[in-house]
Amino acid sequence: MFHFRCLSAWGKAITIHRGTGQIGGSVTEINMGETNILVDFGSSLPGSQAAISDDELIKKIFHRRYHPIDAVFFTHYHGDHTGLIDKIPKEIPIYMDETMLEILRVLHRNTGNTAMQDLLANSDGRIHDLKSGQTIALKDMSITPFFVDHSAYHANMFLFEGAGHTILHSGDFRSTGYTGRSVEIVPRLIREKIYQVDVLICEGTMMTRSVKEEHLLTERKLQEEVSAYMQDHRQIFVVCSSTNFDSLSSICQAARANQLSIYANDYMVDMLKTFRKIAGRYKKEYRLPFVHTIGELKEQCPKECVVLLGSLLNKKIEDAYTLYERYGSYMSEFNPCLLYSMWRGYLNPDHAAYNEGLATFVKRFGGQVNYAHSTGHADKKTLAKFIEDIAPRKYIVPLHTENPAGFKELKIEDRYKDMVILPKDGWIVEVKGRTDCI
Repeated sequence: MFHFRCLSAWGKAITIHRGTGQIGGSVTEINMGETNILVDFGSSLPGSQAAISDDELIKKIFHRRYHPIDAVFFTHYHGDHTGLIDKIPKEIPIYMDETMLEILRVLHRNTGNTAMQDLLANSDGRIHDLKSGQTIALKDMSITPFFVDHSAYHANMFLFEGAGHTILHSGDFRSTGYTGRSVEIVPRLIREKIYQVDVLICEGTMMTRSVKEEHLLTERKLQEEVSAYMQDHRQIFVVCSSTNFDSLSSICQAARANQLSIYANDYMVDMLKTFRKIAGRYKKEYRLPFVHTIGELKEQCPKECVVLLGSLLNKKIEDAYTLYERYGSYMSEFNPCLLYSMWRGYLNPDHAAYNEGLATFVKRFGGQVNYAHSTGHADKKTLAKFIEDIAPRKYIVPLHTENPAGFKELKIEDRYKDMVILPKDGWIVEVKGRTDCI
């Protein structure tokens, strides 16, 4: 049913340049005759064993003499999907939705990356807006974004149509957030638009992770558990990504319910204000309480409060010690607990992504650590349902996973298991039209 080849020219084809055997660093090329589109252009995550380096990837894609890239589409703002955006040649258009652009602007105001800041200012109009459900035509290809739930707010799937076939790129998605119903809605919207999807390119982050072992929660359940925890623990430090707005909303709403003031550094305050402005008009869960600055924390020296620290993934070991002591000096009575709301692999010395600085900081709290996390990715049950709801006709191509073969073990019909193909990074998957067979 499928064919792999490595040629300098191709017709209707998919090339996953990076991501067939790793989580993050995703780059997918979709070709439909005259049009070549990249989906995401991300940096590899810490600990990833990338088959190709960033420099090699850039040279391979943008310095070739055949089939130049016509545009780059981004599914969401996480760095493992956008981290190399400033390396895209200036003549190539970029497509992202308005929410993603605004979040990236706030993020990179604090990074010191002037190239990224200049790009995101969009003074040359190079970045084009996407709107969910609205189709964009590029030469002989049509691209339609669909809003989907993820730990990055307002993520998108992309439906590609052209040259007699259709391809759905899932991006990263889940069903456990405040917009989780989108995972059920998208297949219905696609069926209304077209008869059937030929090829599904599908993320599989959770193929190597256990929902039970990691105590993963829905966002609503996370809010309930954190709210109950705050009743008896009144001085709480929170480790949670600064752009995981669903989980930050869950934690902030729990603090509000327990009448606890919230503090964060200037960057996180700015980010949460931006998120509240963008999303607060749509869902009550996103209408966040007021967040004070660390400067106010120093002035007020509260006994009871919640302090948002971000992910701390960039902290060195020595920073972990000084950070703990510094915040302790701001409290009238220092009796802290820690709420850890991220993937626990960062704390595991046996994992390639182990972060010693973060792990050292967490250990400072001894037994006063509460682990409560809502994953940003679809679990195996959700993946299986999504595949059967989409009902692809030809192939299923795993992406963003360390266990692509695990797709064949999902609880799906045998016909879908037979559609799972396992290319390596850089292989070209040739896709025939609706009436053709390989």
